[in-house]
Amino acid sequence: MNDILRILAALADPVRLRLLRLLRGQELCVCELVDALRMPQYAISRHLRSLRALGLVAARRDGRWMHYRLGSEANDGGPAAELLAVLCRHLEHESALRADDVSLGRRLAMGRTGRCLTGSRRKLRPGNRDKRRRMENE
Repeated sequence: MNDILRILAALADPVRLRLLRLLRGQELCVCELVDALRMPQYAISRHLRSLRALGLVAARRDGRWMHYRLGSEANDGGPAAELLAVLCRHLEHESALRADDVSLGRRLAMGRTGRCLTGSRRKLRPGNRDKRRRMENE
C-alpha cells in the first residue's frame, strides 16, 4: 500500500504529471523537457530525480546529456501504468498540456545536432558571445 501512496503523491504534482505525459512513447533529453515545459533545468531535474526513485522514469547518459523515458513501474501494466493512462486520457484537452505538446513539437522540429539547444531561441548578449569565441579559440 505504501508504494501506491507514493505513486499517487508523485502523480498529484502537476509538473511530474506533465513530465510523465511527455515521456509516454518516447525518450527525451532533459534539454527538450526544459524547452517543452518552459521551466528551469534544475526544477525539471529535481522532479525527474523523484520520479526515478519511484521507478516511474529511467535515465540514460549520453556524454553530457541525460535522456529520460518511462521506467518499468510506468510501463509494466501495473497500478502506476494504469493510473498514468487514465490521467492522461482525462487531461488530454487541458490547455497547459496542449501548450507542452506544441512546445515539444517545435523543439523536436529543430532536430538533434549533437549539442544542447536549451534556450536557443534567446539571443546571447554581446559579452557572452565574445566570451564563447575566446573559449573556442583557446
